[in-house]
Amino acid sequence: MKALHILVAVAPLYLSTFAMAQVSLETLRSCLDVEDQSKERLNCYDEKIEPAPKPVSTPAKTVQDCRFVKEEDERLNCFNRFVNPPPKNTAQRKLKKPPAGAMPPSPAKQ
Repeated sequence: MKALHILVAVAPLYLSTFAMAQVSLETLRSCLDVEDQSKERLNCYDEKIEPAPKPVSTPAKTVQDCRFVKEEDERLNCFNRFVNPPPKNTAQRKLKKPPAGAMPPSPAKQ
């Protein structure tokens, strides 16, 4: 009987963790319709993943870790980092080193 009481007490903790793990990036992407860097977008994220601020010293490894960031701007940036698609920057491609054995372009003669 005592074990049943413990199970009933502990079950909601596991269920809430399981439910939180089920929030997909597609669900969070609905918040991208709200103006970027706004309190409203952060509220949208917070509705889907409830904040639980605590001191953090390392960057978030998953979108779920964003809920631990206390400062609102930092938490918003954390969510955006996971939800926004990575930028397709062609300038970064130009800066890559040429393949081994390839001759670098010669400077233009004046």
